[in-house]
Amino acid sequence: MFFIIWRGWGFLAVLIPLVLVFVCAVIGAMISPIASAVGVAVGGAIGAYLVWILGVRWNSEPGRVLVDPSDGSQVVLRRTHSLFWIPMQWWGPVMGVLALLLALSMAFAGNPGAHGSTT
Repeated sequence: MFFIIWRGWGFLAVLIPLVLVFVCAVIGAMISPIASAVGVAVGGAIGAYLVWILGVRWNSEPGRVLVDPSDGSQVVLRRTHSLFWIPMQWWGPVMGVLALLLALSMAFAGNPGAHGSTT
């Protein structure tokens, strides 16, 4: 059994790139098989960028400061956005690399001679 563990909006670190990769790949497939691979790369890059930007913005919001009246000690309560305990913004580069690898595998799978095969 596999559990997905997130806090705040962390689940969007996977959902945003997946949706964009799918949409761009479908649009690219309507044009040509190689355009589908380009669509995967473009969708992945846009998704990775959005995850990075949203993660940085949401995880840098100021927290709420609580003060203990008895001794004056302070505690800052801050909402975090993470997936598997990793802050959301750091999933952006991971998703970008995965989308690039998927696009490359799609591009070379469509043309067997493109990767040096002589048979």
